Amino acid sequence: MKPGKKMLAAIFLGIAAIVCIAIFGAGDSIKGIFDMRFGIDIRGGVEAIFEPQNLDRKPTTQELESAREVIESRMDSQNIADREVTVDKEAGYIIVQFPWKSGETDFNPEDAISELGEMAELTFKDPDGTVLIQGKDVEKATPQTNTSNGIKTYVVALSFNSNGSKLFEDATGKLIGKRIGIYMDNNLISNPTVQNQISGGQAVITGMQNYEEAKALAEKINAGALPFSLKTTNFSTISPSLGNNALSIMVYAGLAAFIVICLFMIVFYKMPGIVACVTLLLQMVIQMLAVSIPQYTLTLPGIAGIILTLGMAVDTNIIISERISDELKKGSSVKGAVVSGYKNAFSSVLDGNVTTAIVAVILMIFGSGTMLSFGYTLLVGMVVNLLIGVSVSKHMILSMIQSDFWRNEKRFRIRKDKNTIPFYQKKYIFAIISGFVILSGIAGCFFYGVKLDTQFTGGAVLSYSVSEQADTGKIQEAIEKETKRPVTVQIKEDNMTGLKRLSVTLAGNAGMSPEEQKSITDTINSTIGKNDAKLSETFVVEPYIGAKALRNAAAAIILSLVFIVVYVWIRFSVISGLSAGITAMIALVHDVLVVFFAFVLFQIPLNDAFVAVVLTIIGYSINDTIVIYDRIRENRKHDSKMPVDTLVNVSTTQTLGRSINTSATTGICVLILMVASVYFHIESIMEFSLPMFFGILTGCYSSICVAGTLWAMWEKKKGK
Repeated sequence: MKPGKKMLAAIFLGIAAIVCIAIFGAGDSIKGIFDMRFGIDIRGGVEAIFEPQNLDRKPTTQELESAREVIESRMDSQNIADREVTVDKEAGYIIVQFPWKSGETDFNPEDAISELGEMAELTFKDPDGTVLIQGKDVEKATPQTNTSNGIKTYVVALSFNSNGSKLFEDATGKLIGKRIGIYMDNNLISNPTVQNQISGGQAVITGMQNYEEAKALAEKINAGALPFSLKTTNFSTISPSLGNNALSIMVYAGLAAFIVICLFMIVFYKMPGIVACVTLLLQMVIQMLAVSIPQYTLTLPGIAGIILTLGMAVDTNIIISERISDELKKGSSVKGAVVSGYKNAFSSVLDGNVTTAIVAVILMIFGSGTMLSFGYTLLVGMVVNLLIGVSVSKHMILSMIQSDFWRNEKRFRIRKDKNTIPFYQKKYIFAIISGFVILSGIAGCFFYGVKLDTQFTGGAVLSYSVSEQADTGKIQEAIEKETKRPVTVQIKEDNMTGLKRLSVTLAGNAGMSPEEQKSITDTINSTIGKNDAKLSETFVVEPYIGAKALRNAAAAIILSLVFIVVYVWIRFSVISGLSAGITAMIALVHDVLVVFFAFVLFQIPLNDAFVAVVLTIIGYSINDTIVIYDRIRENRKHDSKMPVDTLVNVSTTQTLGRSINTSATTGICVLILMVASVYFHIESIMEFSLPMFFGILTGCYSSICVAGTLWAMWEKKKGK
């Protein structure tokens, strides 16, 4: 289809259809935004790590799978169908996540967690309910497929120990022709009929319809024969009301960011700005579908990732709009300017999105918990931006300029002449500025100290909602007496609900059991004098779990830097790729340090938000640097004899408007997030957005003032 009214109508109809599908869904396979799968930080719920107890060795894979079956069975009996139960075979534990039911008011995470980890009780009973054999007497249950006369049958083979063999022989002798019930935690899992007396410690259960059914039964029996119970001192919980409030705030923040960015784009870039708003809407809707269709869990950081992607995706439209402005300045026709603008912008768009996508993939591999959701939404945003955002906007503009009204140059921004800024000659000023920032940050580290969050060190943080002011001194004293651990108690007010939040932090890096947490809750309520304190959020983790997360964080940051250096080295071989890659990495390290200092100076403990911010800023900053390198590469092709310092000055000046405007739009998104999170006390987002804002500022600064000048210094020294 050629550009014109028909293509424009097809594009708008397509966008309208996608928006409708995103809102209302399409059958059972495509869920709408109202049926999305939200994480426990939005819906409220529990995440816990269960580990074997009283076991002097590492559990086998089969034992872990059997233990998982115990948890699955217990969750079935509690009608908890919406859950995730995964086994970490290397570490030897089981991770359980499940949200609270819709409308849940009786928020009691301690009981739920405790029940899941109790020792599995397997029993064989007669029709009267008398226990004949216990799980400890079963050595193994194995699913088998038997073939006789060409007919396949599926059975479960049982092996008993010596005591179990005798008990089973006696039981089957008495129950010939009757049923023997096999129970797990008083739930009947099989009820076979005894055909004859069985001796020798070997038996089979028949009647399975397929191998999967036999395998499931064998796993349940093996689970009941486990030599250990499951226990957790690593868990986090959040109440539904707290999560729902945070979701509403994030949605409004996203809408506000979208409106402000659209106004900016329309006022500054005119008709291309209007097109940018339409394509941004399309990209956001497709991102939502990419989350809802596979029912990928969306968390608060995931929503933050979508909002941040909004700011970063508009960068593509800014690059294209700036390129169109350049072509119009040269005297090209409107159509020629549009075609050339998209063609010249593509390499920058491609490299920028690929590098950010690399960072998002690394974050998904090494990140943990809610940061996986952030990495996924960021990755989807980059892919959608590259594959859809560019092509749709191009065909929209080409279709619109078929009309005389839109083909007028007044509907576009024409770049004005700019005096070349001597960035290279000001390199020492930039060195002083960067040196001052880094030295100030180092001084801040000595003054404030570097704090690691409980996520990395281990520890316990509990949050309660209370209806009135409480005596924090008495509460602290009572909890310290109960736990024999130093305690910090603070009260904050939720500006959205008006409720006060009581925060309890237990010193030391040890976790706690659900029973200990319940004891603390009882202590708080007895001190207040009534059952006023309602548990709204907990985070409890053992130090070795935190140490693993810290190692993964360091590996993610280092790996992303290495990947980016290699990518830039390959893509920019025309301008000495190695020097371009290394100087870009130096600029990135500069940005990482600034983000680190922001965490330190604002006394935000380092956690997985730090990893997400650092990796995002690495992707954002290298995107900015690549745009400058791309213009350097282009200008060198046009004039290979241009001095290196002049080349850097001209190229950086030409891309300055794009760098500033992109930072402004992304900064607006993050600033709106930051203001909302600070006002409404959403700490998980505040700890993410505040350092991110400084990261965006330093990312813009380092790309303009550090990366290019360092590359020029390298090249000039090499040329001597």
